[in-house]
Amino acid sequence: MPNKLPPLPALQAFEAAARHENFAAAAQELNLSQSAVSHRVRGLEHHLGYPLFERLPRGLRLTEAAKAYLPSVRRAFEDILSATSGVFGHRGGKTLHLRAPVSYTALWLGPLVTEFTREFPSIRVNLSSSIWVDRLAVGGTDIELRLGRGHWPGYEARPLFHDALVPVCSAETAKELGIPATPQAIAQHPLVHVMGPEDQWSKFFAHYDVDRPTNPTDIGVDSSMGASEITLTSNRVTLMQEKLAARVHSSGRLVALSHLSVLPDEAMYLLTPVTTEPRNASAVLFENWLKDRLVP
Repeated sequence: MPNKLPPLPALQAFEAAARHENFAAAAQELNLSQSAVSHRVRGLEHHLGYPLFERLPRGLRLTEAAKAYLPSVRRAFEDILSATSGVFGHRGGKTLHLRAPVSYTALWLGPLVTEFTREFPSIRVNLSSSIWVDRLAVGGTDIELRLGRGHWPGYEARPLFHDALVPVCSAETAKELGIPATPQAIAQHPLVHVMGPEDQWSKFFAHYDVDRPTNPTDIGVDSSMGASEITLTSNRVTLMQEKLAARVHSSGRLVALSHLSVLPDEAMYLLTPVTTEPRNASAVLFENWLKDRLVP
């Protein structure tokens, strides 16, 4: 087993050849000859003691060992890129394009982006939002945050967090429910449903073994932000992800009944397009910066 680090140029050649599955394309990207890239990869294989590619008539195929090795190599390069961007800055400034669900954008991500731009003032952030989670961004997006189960063709999805759902209501409704509120008491009130692939309220009541028939006075809405506004001005209760519920609770606008919760099937993922192009340095920096703030 190798007991010292492989040469950096050899790792660069391996990573580029793995992305392109072709030595010629990797050579063009690295401004080297094809034979130089091939030589560096063979040197790395010798260093590691394992073959990394099957040489095919028209291209390359990664070996199983290479498939296991490649993600760590890419993360290492991204960490170097992030550290370089964070410490030494961006000549002339860079633009980072982010996209996230509208409620997370307004109630959670927006304040974080403000903090990020204070720390890295040379980076301009363009932040757009989405409502319907089954629609991916079309071009021009460096990072997309999405609720789901982690499988979107054409994107690499990294899990960020798994938010529990908690009931939220107005202060007046909380008094009517009683403190602490019970799932049985909530079942007697009209509800606001956030529409999506998962029936959140059914999951909540099933979790607490409460049988609640369909109530015709319930309302459906397409975002948690819209649900919170309706809940604020009516005798209704809605379910919100914990990070969003904490924000509306701390603002004093709504009461989060956080002693009750249920874990949904969907989690929050960070998506980046699968591409042969090098990643935006600002995107790598933001991704690492965000993950540092999500560590408990």
